[in-house]
Amino acid sequence: MPSPPIQGPRASGGASATAPILETRGLSKDFRGFTAVDDVNLQVQEGHIHALIGPNGAGKTTVFNLLTRFLPATRGEILYRGKSITRMKSHEIARLGLVRSFQISAVFSQMTVLENVRVALQRPQGTSFHFWKPERSLDSLNEQALHLLEQVGLRDDAHRVTASLPYGRKRALELATTLALEPTLMLLD
Repeated sequence: MPSPPIQGPRASGGASATAPILETRGLSKDFRGFTAVDDVNLQVQEGHIHALIGPNGAGKTTVFNLLTRFLPATRGEILYRGKSITRMKSHEIARLGLVRSFQISAVFSQMTVLENVRVALQRPQGTSFHFWKPERSLDSLNEQALHLLEQVGLRDDAHRVTASLPYGRKRALELATTLALEPTLMLLD
């Protein structure tokens, strides 16, 4: 039997001192008669850590998919820094700085740990589509990539092939690649 849909808390009486970085109003998602997410109203304050908890099947990943527009909402509105992103495309939302990780590790398994982070660093550098350039042209990203790997405890694994990492270390690598995108808000699934 599926878990009940995620339901959002109702707004409290007091107004927030600062505007939320992310807000939803009445966010809902129906799948052919099944309501997976029902009337979620949330406010995420910048600089704070929030958690979305619930049993498997409760709709947590669906909420993340709605917030990042991997799925369209059936009803409701999503605001990021006060601007509606409800109809934006997922890549446009990522460019705003709202990025997410996935439940299944999303890394290039045949590349080294360092190469994975360098690929992620290319987007902010504007070199994402320079496939034809020699690999050594990416050496300028090594210092920054190693710094990110240091932050997640993977510096010593920089030259290991990603496929050889245990699951937890692959998740740490995914965090480093997410940080490489210079997010203002990270959703970790």
